[in-house]
Amino acid sequence: MKTSVTFVILHVSFVFLLFSACSSTYTSDLEVLLKLKSAMVGPKGSGLKDWLNSSSPTAHCSFSGVSCDEDSRVVSINLSYVPLYGFIPPEIGLLNKLVNLTVTSDNVTGTLPLQMTNLTSLKVLIISNNLFTGEFPGGIILGMTQLEILDTYNNNFSGPLPTEIANLKNLKHLNLGGNYFTGPIPESYSEIQSLEYLGLNGNSLTGKFPASLGRLKNLKEMYVGYYNGFEGGIPPELGSLSSLRLLDMASCNLTGEIPKSLSLLKNLHSLYLQINRLTGHLPPELSSLVSLKFLDLSINELTGEIPESFSRLTNMKLINLFKNQLVGRIPAFIGDLPSLTTLQLWENNFRFELPKNLGQNGKLELLDVATNQLTGPIPRHLCTGGNLKSLILLENFFSGPIPEDLGDCKSLTKIRIMKNLLNGTIPAGILNLPLVEILEVNDNRFTGELAAEISGDALGILVLANNSISGKIPLAIRNLKNLQLLSLEMNKFSGEIPSELFNLSLLSRINISGNNISGEIPASISRSTSLASIDLSRNNLSGDIPQELAKLRILSTLNLSHNRLSGIVPDAICGMTSLVDFDVSYNDLVGRVPKVEQCLFFQNSSFAGNPNLCPEGQVSCPSLPGPVKNSGQSRGRLCSPVLLVAIVVFITALLLVPPRSPRHRYKCECDADAGIVKRGIATSELVDVRSGLLVGTGGPGA
Repeated sequence: MKTSVTFVILHVSFVFLLFSACSSTYTSDLEVLLKLKSAMVGPKGSGLKDWLNSSSPTAHCSFSGVSCDEDSRVVSINLSYVPLYGFIPPEIGLLNKLVNLTVTSDNVTGTLPLQMTNLTSLKVLIISNNLFTGEFPGGIILGMTQLEILDTYNNNFSGPLPTEIANLKNLKHLNLGGNYFTGPIPESYSEIQSLEYLGLNGNSLTGKFPASLGRLKNLKEMYVGYYNGFEGGIPPELGSLSSLRLLDMASCNLTGEIPKSLSLLKNLHSLYLQINRLTGHLPPELSSLVSLKFLDLSINELTGEIPESFSRLTNMKLINLFKNQLVGRIPAFIGDLPSLTTLQLWENNFRFELPKNLGQNGKLELLDVATNQLTGPIPRHLCTGGNLKSLILLENFFSGPIPEDLGDCKSLTKIRIMKNLLNGTIPAGILNLPLVEILEVNDNRFTGELAAEISGDALGILVLANNSISGKIPLAIRNLKNLQLLSLEMNKFSGEIPSELFNLSLLSRINISGNNISGEIPASISRSTSLASIDLSRNNLSGDIPQELAKLRILSTLNLSHNRLSGIVPDAICGMTSLVDFDVSYNDLVGRVPKVEQCLFFQNSSFAGNPNLCPEGQVSCPSLPGPVKNSGQSRGRLCSPVLLVAIVVFITALLLVPPRSPRHRYKCECDADAGIVKRGIATSELVDVRSGLLVGTGGPGA
């Protein structure tokens, strides 16, 4: 131990001697700053343009980000969001009057120079959001006895957490988060009684979380989660942090139950324990946290019901309990919380109805109760204050119509209410909300027709599938300029596909299968050049397959099966190298499947159910009635007019030749002289091939 102390003293003495020698070279802070500029700007940078040499002894005090004292000594360097790509040079240590060194979000690289140990006046050291590497040199802070803020957030520091920090008795703000520090949290950190902010989140820390940190009586905010992997649970001793306002222990492998002692944190306004493996019930004692505004216990293994005692938490703004194993009713008092903006309870086992007064406070912004067993109607007042942005109710048993009031909720950006038992017609206003980007109402029991006016400018995903919506596909869908996915399958739509629909340049997927759509496939479909998937199957479409489909260069799925399409399979379609899923089965297509590229890879099932269509490998192709348009490809072995005339003349000549007496040749199937074939070996019946009449019988021994 004495050897180590001696080594540190010698090292510090050496550094001081080094700077004594260097100080004769640099006579002013101006020269030091110019050295800093040369090193920090780097080959890619163009910052610090006003840091220029000057004969004035005070010119450097006007440099951007620089402040001086009355003696023109630099006391503050504050460089934030400057395009710096270099490193901090050793000369930084010559600025021994420096009180504030802030170099943040500047892309500075390298390691911290040991010469920083000379910055004994430093109170603020912020180097966050850079690219510093290596272990943090704890020795440089031994002389910084006045340091109040140390922030290295979001760099690439590695190795153990520096234990020297425990000697900083004036330190109030310590942020070492967002790095690659490993190992345990030093117990000695509990000795920094002045500490008000502790950030160790986003590292790779391990070991048990120190219960001794409960001694930090002045601590107001503690961030220790994310990417850390502690052993065990939340120490009950943390309930002694009487000044604590924010506790974030999210995603750090915590187990066990939530300590009841946390209810002693009367000043706590934010409690984040999400993404752990916490078990047990929600402690009713937490209702004593009367200052609590933000509660996130999501993605754990919590069980039981929401305690009724939580009705005392009247300051709550955010409640996240999703992805647990909670049961029972969503308490009515949640609808009475005057400041509630966010309620996320998805993937639990909640039953019964939502509170009827939910949203009546006029502040609700996000409601997500998906994948529960909730029943009853959608509450009417969800958008009373015009602030609701996300409404997610999918995979429950909600019934009844969509409240008309939601059609006037101009703040909505996301509506996901699919897979329920909702019925009635879709309110006209829902399809005209200006900010809605996602509208998913599929797998319900909606009926009636869609509104004729549709103008959702932001709508990118429209899913109405698996309902009983009828009428024509509204022409007004062409107004949805940002539409990327249109899903109308499994409804009762009729009429033709509007050709104007394909003026939508961003449309990538369209599915209208399983309806009563008739008419031809519009050739305008080629205008939607972003289309990657088209499903028009199980309708009554007729006419030819448009060759214009081949213009869709990224089309990978094309399903036209179970329609009444006629004509041929165009060569151009089979030449689409992007096509990986192709189905034209059960139509009235004719001719041969083209022996072209992609079509050679599709199974025969892709072409099944077309009696007059010959897939690859079929030797004979049936004669097809009626003329077929020329497409530049074979359409089967059709008989030419010349061949038909020749056959008729030949048959007529045969009929005019008088019949002969038959001769028996039992060892042959036919008699070349008499034109007689043996019809059966057992009976030796003979048939004249010219007349088709039975002319004799005989056994094998005749």
